[in-house]
Amino acid sequence: MSEQVSAPRRKIVIWLVVVLVVAAIGGGSYRLFFHKSDGPKWVTAKITKGDVTQVVSATGTIQPLLLSPVGSQVSGIVFKLHADFNDTVKKGQVLVELDPALFQTAVKREEANLASAQAQLVRTKADAINASRVAERARALFAKNYISAAERDTATATEQSTAASVNAAEAGIKLAQASLDKVRLDLRNSVILSPVDGVVISRNVELGQAVVASFQAPNLFQIAGDLRKMQVLANVDEADIGFLRVGASAEFTVDSFRGKRFSAKVSQIRNAAQTVQNVVTYVVVLDVDNAELLLRPGMTANVRVVVAERKDVLLVPNAALRFKPRLERTPGERKPEAGEGRERRKEGRGKSPLFVPDGERLRPVFVSTGITDGLFTEVSDGISEGDVVVVEAQKQGGSAGGSPMGGQRAGGGPQGGGMRRVGM
Repeated sequence: MSEQVSAPRRKIVIWLVVVLVVAAIGGGSYRLFFHKSDGPKWVTAKITKGDVTQVVSATGTIQPLLLSPVGSQVSGIVFKLHADFNDTVKKGQVLVELDPALFQTAVKREEANLASAQAQLVRTKADAINASRVAERARALFAKNYISAAERDTATATEQSTAASVNAAEAGIKLAQASLDKVRLDLRNSVILSPVDGVVISRNVELGQAVVASFQAPNLFQIAGDLRKMQVLANVDEADIGFLRVGASAEFTVDSFRGKRFSAKVSQIRNAAQTVQNVVTYVVVLDVDNAELLLRPGMTANVRVVVAERKDVLLVPNAALRFKPRLERTPGERKPEAGEGRERRKEGRGKSPLFVPDGERLRPVFVSTGITDGLFTEVSDGISEGDVVVVEAQKQGGSAGGSPMGGQRAGGGPQGGGMRRVGM
């Protein structure tokens, strides 16, 4: 009898368990798929007040104000060296002597040629005087009919010919003199002098080396002027060149002195563009005081030029300016008329939109933007300190990321975000 009673009870218990499991699954499914969380939809930040500085960053090379290459105008063998690396030299000081033997021989040859040309002039002048006298006698005899006209004409032609020979001999002397001056100049140029006061930065010649002067003079030395005055040649991107002005203050660092900042000032903005791998840059020259002689030519400088500063202004994270939600209309929502769309665009023309939470929706607020330091941007008009703006959307499940209405990545940029400090 007890076994007959217990079997129906077991069936009832089993059915109750099944009903409870189905109810639990149904409730979980409803909560998962139909119930909307009341948690926040967006990551927000507050509008704050503070200071912002806009800078232009670039990389450049430190160079002396004066860098003079020293070459050779003549070819020859290096006979003597009078300067080496880091030597301090004066203008006119001897740096290199080439073997003078060939140049001295050339001078003697041209001196002999000049003496020969001078002797030729003496002989032609004597011939010219004699021919002039013969022609004069021939004209007198022809006047008395003692000689024929042909004899007179021959004497006259000889006179003119010897006169021309005198002119040629005089020109020959000038040519010989010029050749002599040329080889004497070559002899003088075989002794290479320093063109400026300064320090020898590089020496590209050795004792006994053959120096060949062709269309391009060989670079034997490089002499830098006063190393207490240097300059930085910085390559500035075309997107930033418009912010720079002559006289702007700058600072830079070098790898040799980590943590030390050197001051500089923009002295020149060159108009010649340089294109490397489709990137256009312009050379900006900055003057540097190197009184401590810490900086050396060729060092790489990491330059920061301050182009604008603002004090106690409203600041918004750049991520808020990059945030662009993908708006979708809910069922039954009225589509805006064309005229309304034009009015909204007209209202925000020349301004940037920020999105402010307004209940379950986002409301755009158009603001005027100023300078930026890469993290925060100066804003004005339409916003106040303490106002909350959206910087990116909150994903379902609590993690920041997608758009509030479509899963689109917010915060701008391939890396997403860009905000460093936010207030919820």
